[in-house]
Amino acid sequence: MRNLKTLVAGGLLAVTALFSAACSAADTGSSGGFQAGRDYTEVPSPPKPADPKRITVEEFFWYGCPHCFSLDPAVEQWRASKPADVDFTRVPNTLGRPEGEVHSRAFYIAQTLGILDKTHKPLFDAIHVQHQPMNSLEAIRELYVAVAGIKPVDFDGIAGSFVVDSGMRRAESLARTYVIRSVPNVVVGGRYVVASQPNTFKIVDFLIDKVRKERGN
Repeated sequence: MRNLKTLVAGGLLAVTALFSAACSAADTGSSGGFQAGRDYTEVPSPPKPADPKRITVEEFFWYGCPHCFSLDPAVEQWRASKPADVDFTRVPNTLGRPEGEVHSRAFYIAQTLGILDKTHKPLFDAIHVQHQPMNSLEAIRELYVAVAGIKPVDFDGIAGSFVVDSGMRRAESLARTYVIRSVPNVVVGGRYVVASQPNTFKIVDFLIDKVRKERGN
């Protein structure tokens, strides 16, 4: 009987130990133990950072993408409180579509004219809230004149410029470097890619800290 009690007691202790270990593992996961291959992917050949003390966070998006539109408020909220050593930039992606090229050009026209903060959300809203077919430069010009007060001649003068074309080429080159095949995606430090999900910016913050440690910052 004593041996039976001893075995039962030992079994209970073992089960308790296993249960405690499982709870600990679950707690670790819920606190932000994000994993490569599950929560983010690694860039195969990451570029060398221009400034090791600065960490870039790049959002690849397309104005015509409903998921990008849905993510944008979270992007804005995170951007408003991003760490001081982080540089954030949006990178338009064409996804190989004609309207994607129009939207990418629209982005760099606005950036070059210094009106991106005035046009970014209105262009998103025009497509996804007002359901306007913003798939031509004429429609983009009309919107920019209305929301940013620019002159049509200024829009036309910059639309096919070297600066705008260069921005578009660089965006497509970055997408190839990071192996971006869909949007939205967020690239951290040129090394890690996070696809849109409920924890997107928790993972981004986790990866920013990971990049800091890898660089010894």
